[in-house]
Amino acid sequence: SSGINAEWPLRPGNIAKDEQNLAVLTDHGVVPILSKLVVDHSTDDYVRGHIADAIGRCCVWGNNRKEFGARKVVKPLVKYLKSKEPFVYKAAAMALFHLSLEPDNCIVMHENHAKQWLVNMVGDDDWVLQEAAAGCIANIRHLALANDMAQSSKR
Repeated sequence: SSGINAEWPLRPGNIAKDEQNLAVLTDHGVVPILSKLVVDHSTDDYVRGHIADAIGRCCVWGNNRKEFGARKVVKPLVKYLKSKEPFVYKAAAMALFHLSLEPDNCIVMHENHAKQWLVNMVGDDDWVLQEAAAGCIANIRHLALANDMAQSSKR
């Protein structure tokens, strides 16, 4: 166990719920820290769930979603979708939805077969998970359609 109490009110995801806190966290380098944690805690489901939750919440501020993508967090988060722990795959799906608003992140999701895991989540009983998975798939699909249209207009 990581020694962190699950009910601790100062978990990164809780702190990142407030816009002013997000601004301060971003100014103090939360994106590089969380990006490093994605790699360092690749097997601890408890920690992975909280990392994914914090990343998803931090994506709504400024250019964080683009910076997370540049720091290569998308591929590990796609792997989080394979977890047996609901908290982990739900947090990952929500984070990926927010990350999918950045086109380059959609490309990485597509290349790492996120869609196959997200499609199954659309049928889940949790409507928040359904919406996150469906939104992520839609964003990946919109990018693919735009790419197809750009390719066909070049012919």
